[in-house]
Amino acid sequence: MKRLFLTAGILVNCCAWTHDAARWISYPGDYGIWWGNELQSRRLQWGGRLTPFWPLYESYNRVIFRREVSLAADEELEIGADGNATVCWRSPSGFHESSAILGKFTLPKDATEIEIRIQNSERPPSVWVRGKNLVSDSSWKATWTTSADRSEDLPVDSSARFTDPDTPPGLKKFPVERRAAIWTRNTPGGGILADFGEETYGYVRFLDVRGSGAVRVIYAESEAEALAVDLANTRPGALDGWEMVLLNAATETRREIPHGFRYVHVIPADGNVSVGALAMDRETKGLPVRGSFRCSDDEINRIWEVAVRTLELTCREVFIEGVKRDHWVWSGDAVQSFLMNYYVFGDYDGCRDTLWALRGKDPVKVHLNTIMDYTFYWFDAVEKYRLYSGDRHIAAQIYPRLKSLMEFALSRLDSNGRPANRPSDWIFVDWAGEPLHNEGGVVSFEQILLVRALEAAAAIADEVGARNDADNYRSRAAALRGEVVKLWWNPEKGALMHLLKNDGALDGQLTRYANMFGIFYGYFDEHQLKSVIENVMLNDRVMKIQTPYMRFYELEALCAIGRHRDVCEEIKSYWGGMLKLGATSFWELYNPAVQGDEQYAMYGRRFGKSLCHAWGASPVYLLGKYFLGVTPLKPGFAEYEVKPNLGGLRWLEGEVPTPFGTIRVRIDEEKVVVVAGGGKGRLVLPDGRVFDIPAREKVEIAR
Repeated sequence: MKRLFLTAGILVNCCAWTHDAARWISYPGDYGIWWGNELQSRRLQWGGRLTPFWPLYESYNRVIFRREVSLAADEELEIGADGNATVCWRSPSGFHESSAILGKFTLPKDATEIEIRIQNSERPPSVWVRGKNLVSDSSWKATWTTSADRSEDLPVDSSARFTDPDTPPGLKKFPVERRAAIWTRNTPGGGILADFGEETYGYVRFLDVRGSGAVRVIYAESEAEALAVDLANTRPGALDGWEMVLLNAATETRREIPHGFRYVHVIPADGNVSVGALAMDRETKGLPVRGSFRCSDDEINRIWEVAVRTLELTCREVFIEGVKRDHWVWSGDAVQSFLMNYYVFGDYDGCRDTLWALRGKDPVKVHLNTIMDYTFYWFDAVEKYRLYSGDRHIAAQIYPRLKSLMEFALSRLDSNGRPANRPSDWIFVDWAGEPLHNEGGVVSFEQILLVRALEAAAAIADEVGARNDADNYRSRAAALRGEVVKLWWNPEKGALMHLLKNDGALDGQLTRYANMFGIFYGYFDEHQLKSVIENVMLNDRVMKIQTPYMRFYELEALCAIGRHRDVCEEIKSYWGGMLKLGATSFWELYNPAVQGDEQYAMYGRRFGKSLCHAWGASPVYLLGKYFLGVTPLKPGFAEYEVKPNLGGLRWLEGEVPTPFGTIRVRIDEEKVVVVAGGGKGRLVLPDGRVFDIPAREKVEIAR
């Protein structure tokens, strides 16, 4: 069988061995950054491309990969490199260079280290090596500096997704599947409107094109948006997803930039051109759905299925916010996508790559996405990624940039060491139903997030042996944690207030945000917790949350206090409400009081709302973690807990993917059954009884 290698800028044929362990390796984080840039450049808005308003970073275009070796004999290697490459080695006699790699290379037995230098200005440099004893894997190191400088050496990125020697990561394509529209109809002015039946993502195909000229293509998530031709024609800023495309007479033409949509409306703009029909190539990441959930309530089952579809659509090379409107990588959306993903796909590579895409490189000049809270979320996401994935290298790889990001965040605090309100630092919190009092003081919610960020940073610092940093982060976190109830608690309201003003007085605004985070981060004693539940969580007079984004945390807080029945009803009411309106994926925001086409409005635009939004998929996380009850206790589920809860359902069952294998859970009114993965588990029943779960065994307990 022939193998094709891209080496020194040319393709070379060579034979292959049967060793299966070799992977493409790259500089840590560079593919995440590169893929993030590629995706964010696709955002289509108002007839043009809209790039992010925060800094975008570049991958290194020259990287050195190296590994120490100890050989009993000369080693014949196959070497594939995505870029211009040179192989070098060290031996007792000195440092040696080859002129170029030509597919095969013999490494002398006296070599003590192999070094491969690669340059590529189009994609991140990557290398693939396979020999009898030596392969490219996670044991290699990478640097962007010089051969003599070892201070920047980091463990490489490697993934089981990229083992094919003919296909470097930057050239691998997602699978596509041809889809026909479920119906089409002609529209005034020689146009054609197609409905593909559900929210989807891919490449539009223009069939039976006659003549030549420009067409206006509207990519829409509702039929009303698809038909809003007047907005595209007369008010360029009023309709998001449209572009002009030049077509020439052809049997079939494919638009080579993918988009998200359900409806496509094509209207001739000039020339003598017409389109006879429309089809698409649906593109997915090809992730197998490894998690599952079924229960006695068919509506909950349907909500789980649509949530999985929503998440699948926003799982690209990295996690994006929305498939039609955004294509951007937002930290607040992404960190929730990670948690959902852990219970559905177990795509740890996608999480890692997204962490890098968000973080970028040094120097840090602004908060992630320019949002203070989004920076704080990132630190917690790094620690949770390590917990769920068991990734042994992420701490060492990411710590230098974690530390510099924390230094930036701490530099933005006020003189009391609290999260200051600064004109350049966006305090987002949520798209709330009324204005939030985020200025003129310190927001309690931000202080709680900062404490969590410091605690997570301390844990990662411990992992890499940075003891002084860990102690500093931990002491700062403890001091700030101790202030929260002391400064923001209002005895009359029986809850944390939203804002501590600069003069030291509490603002009068009471919101759910800090209070619900205070629940699952353990800020309250028993009396305070009871007060918060009654005065905030179960109080309809407190401003209600409208976005799935903050519903995620609100319902998690309710689960944390055992209100699973309430959560089940909320899932049916909120997400079920979207299904009743015909949703095929879940939205950026849902307000049941808004009727008709007004549901699609947001940001002052008639169709500004995203109808396929990453943060809309949160039921898959809530049902997996709090109803199936599966939670890792040690990295990679080496130890885990199963604490199932029916929440008013008659029965439920499901599967949770882990690096040690799938954990299966079923609970009904009579018994609980757990089929273990490879880790060490414990089963906690609703009545408080605890049982060990031996690895790869079945445990069945009567209730």
